[in-house]
This record gives sequence, structure tokens and C-alpha cells, in this order.
Amino acid sequence: MSLHPTDLTSPHMADEQQRAGEAQVLTSTPPALELDGISLAFREKRSSLPVLQEVSLTVKPGEFVSLIGPSGSGKSTLFHIIGGLLQPQQGRIRMHGRDITGERGHISYMPQQPALFPWRTTLDNILLGQENAPRKDAAASSRSVSERERRKEALQWLEQVGLGKFAKAYPHTLSGGMQQRAAFLRALLSPQELMLLDEPFSALDALTRADMQQWLLQMWEKNRRSVLFITHSIEEALLLSDRIYVLSARPASVVHVVDVPFPRPRREEITLDPRFVEWKRTMTGWMREEKYKLDDNINNAEGVHKNTSDGGVNHYE
Repeated sequence: MSLHPTDLTSPHMADEQQRAGEAQVLTSTPPALELDGISLAFREKRSSLPVLQEVSLTVKPGEFVSLIGPSGSGKSTLFHIIGGLLQPQQGRIRMHGRDITGERGHISYMPQQPALFPWRTTLDNILLGQENAPRKDAAASSRSVSERERRKEALQWLEQVGLGKFAKAYPHTLSGGMQQRAAFLRALLSPQELMLLDEPFSALDALTRADMQQWLLQMWEKNRRSVLFITHSIEEALLLSDRIYVLSARPASVVHVVDVPFPRPRREEITLDPRFVEWKRTMTGWMREEKYKLDDNINNAEGVHKNTSDGGVNHYE
């Protein structure tokens, strides 16, 4: 798949007809990713540690979905299962309707740390995802785009994200934010359609993180790749996502699903909206409750009445 950079400085506002057409396409095509009842327990000698318990979620084509939950609840483990590095004891994984449980090579991945090779230039690092693509994806890519064209396209992307002057630079000369941009471009230019982003901004300072959130919003709004995003920041999840899955304490299960009500395109000012503040407060309460459970400070949350639907999962609009 060839992506062509566009002008990120001019905000794009889709008209109602285009939005309606996009919604119709989303409802008529299989999910880009579907997890159905994923369960996993790690075994050590005679004991076992349940980590995931019947986790189900979907990512529609072109949708930005976030996962939040207490530390240690199994979010990164879930990514390893999606990527085929771990085999679930129960449940299936489907992409575009096809069962890919246990298979590798179907996702592009951006880890918490940039993980750039120090002996490769910025340009060569962002081309790495295409070089390491599964044979069938690499073959399809090579038929449509030559190596020279891929390098030219990558250079255009580097210009778009402010790294054009650093194409031949090595990672140690780049700031943390610049390294994260390079890592994101590596995932973006990989031929796989689904992107898994595992807390990509957690190591950045607050100001750089805010800048990277806005940059990611602009990049995603222009390309609409299917994204599953892990974060511990409720504000970040509300700002970036179409939908948010809230995981319980270990063993993790889905306890809340939030359809984010704020229209796109979004900018940082939305965080001051009273509705945004109220959602943040509500979700903070959920997360605090799960953290207490994980820490064994409380056994059960009392006095909380939950109206359940969708088989026991709370769904919020």
C-alpha cells in the first residue's frame, strides 16, 4: 500500500455527505480487527496466573480505538497475542473476517520506546518496516512501488513531519519527540493496514507529549489507518479515539466501552469542554476502582449500580 503525504497545515472538514458515505462503508465491511473471547493464563510450575479473561473488541476499518486499564492488566500481552507472538488458550482473532489466530506479519507495531537501530540513518530506519514485511506483502509492494520510489516517498514524509533535514542523521542525534516521529513513520509506511501503538508517548515530557498528540491527530485524520492504541492517559484516549475499551484489573476483561462523542477534527481546546472534563472525571473513577482491586485495597466496590447491556458490558454513548 502506497501512502502519499498531504499538507498537514490546513485543517480538513469533511462534509456531511462524505461522512455518511464513510459510515455506510464501515457498516458494510468486516472489522479490520476482531477479538472474540480471548483468554490467557501464564503457567509457572504448578501454579497459573490468569492474565486475560474473555476479552472481546473490534476495530472497524479506518477507526482509532484505545485500550486503557491498570498497570499490569495485560494490555501489552494482548498486543503480543494479536501479533502472533503468544497463542491464547481460548478465543479467536480475525482480520477482515479471516481467522489469523497465532499468525504473524499482519500488523505494524510501534512500541513504547522508538527502538531505532543506532547504525541506521533516520531514512533507513523508517524503511525497515517495508524491508521486513512478510513475503507476500513485500512482493505486492515491490510490484507497485520500486525501491527508488519508496525512498522518495519516505523522504517526502520526513519533510512533512519536520525531519527532512535529519534523513541522514543517526538516532542518537535526534530528540525524543523526533525519534517517536520516525518510529511512527516506520509503522505508517509498513504495508500492513492495522497499526498497534503501545504507549508511544509515555516516555516524553508533558509539553512534547501534547505536541505529539496533536501531530498524531493530524497524521491519522489525513490517512485514517485502523489503529489500536494503548495508553494510561484518560485525556489522551478521549482526545484521540473513536472508541475506548476499559479493562478491569487482572485477569483483564472489558468492563466499559465508551463511544467518544466529540466530533472530528479535534484540537487540544476540546480538553476544556465541560463534557470532556465530565467524561475524564467519570473514567478516572472507573480506573481508580480497578486500581484498588489490583492493589487488594478493596475487594468489591460498594454502592455502585451498573446498568448492563451487550452481554454484561456497559456501553456508553
